[in-house]
Amino acid sequence: MSPINPLNPGLPADGHLLIVGSGLAGYHVARGARLNGHVGAITVLGDELHPAYDRPALSKAFLSGTAAFEHLVLDDPENPLDVTWAGGSAAVHLSSEPLGVETADGTFHGADSIVLATGAQACRLPISGQGTFVLRNVDDAVALRGRAIEGQRVAIVGGGFLALEAAATCVERGAAEVTVAASEHNPGAARLGAPVGEAVRALHERRDVAFTAPARASEVNDVPGGQELVLADGQTVEADIVICAIGATPSTAWLREGILSLDPVTGAILCDDTGFTGMPGIWAAGDCAQWASQASGLRPVGHWQEAVEQAGILAASLTGIPPAPFQEPYFWSEQYEVRIQGAGRIGLADEVRVVDGSIETNDLLVSYLREGAEVGILGFNRLREVKRWRKQRQVRTEPALVA
Repeated sequence: MSPINPLNPGLPADGHLLIVGSGLAGYHVARGARLNGHVGAITVLGDELHPAYDRPALSKAFLSGTAAFEHLVLDDPENPLDVTWAGGSAAVHLSSEPLGVETADGTFHGADSIVLATGAQACRLPISGQGTFVLRNVDDAVALRGRAIEGQRVAIVGGGFLALEAAATCVERGAAEVTVAASEHNPGAARLGAPVGEAVRALHERRDVAFTAPARASEVNDVPGGQELVLADGQTVEADIVICAIGATPSTAWLREGILSLDPVTGAILCDDTGFTGMPGIWAAGDCAQWASQASGLRPVGHWQEAVEQAGILAASLTGIPPAPFQEPYFWSEQYEVRIQGAGRIGLADEVRVVDGSIETNDLLVSYLREGAEVGILGFNRLREVKRWRKQRQVRTEPALVA
């Protein structure tokens, strides 16, 4: 792990910490700072009016109506964090002299240290009409949840877990037809291996979900009676509802002409492995940031656990506590009655091996190897094996990761 840069020695114990972004990473930085003993003011800016909330359930329990928004809220109402929440106005300018952030309402928020945790925004297709949705924040999910799904034709654009979770939820809500348009024949095969891609596709096809031939989507148009999804190869899918889940881009447009170094392709804020940006007093974490280990391909980008661990490391660095090392990467997805869990450095594997179970029985267990050594594991409803794998590779340090 990179040492704390001497230009950025941390936050005074009574200093003002300004966190820009009220999502997962921003909340856990605030929580970590308090747990580490910070007694100064903490202000959290967010462009949403909602309190900090967890997003994974948006495409599953919340979208299906089995979870209410209060179940997603991160802060404990019985023991809330001692922070000032300032929502409803997006950040528009970052200043180093004086150190602070201006928001769209014209307010300047000065600080002793700033953490940028603005997250990412959903990629969108050119759209005409009112039947197209994305699933990035709770307002998106509320809009889609309020739309009748039963008996409707639904087209899902994208082959990632968010898209497939939305497909499963639409099936469970009684959609007449669900069609997935993705760039791979078997969604996830390129990233997770052929057996996993085959198993994911089979899982959905058993529920009568249809898949287009592999192609990227181009646009969505109004047509009589609904929407028309147009793919790059000329295929079209007619639907009553179109859900776009084609990825997200870091919410850093407001920083592009500023003082920080951004990745030239993604626009993510470049940081070391403590979240330090290279500018005194400014740090970053979560989906808007690219830490050094992510840039090198050693860590994933956009995973829930990654954001939480970054927040804990950053909070420790800010408050003068030796940062805990990363644990093995971990992710999960719930589709129908199947819980898919993956752990380890799957992206480094040069061999994918099925070690148990089968595609047909929804209990596949896959090992990922590099030069013969196991570097990752993935299971369909194999909670015990994945938990054991993670426990065996857990890095124990003092003090423990607080976030």
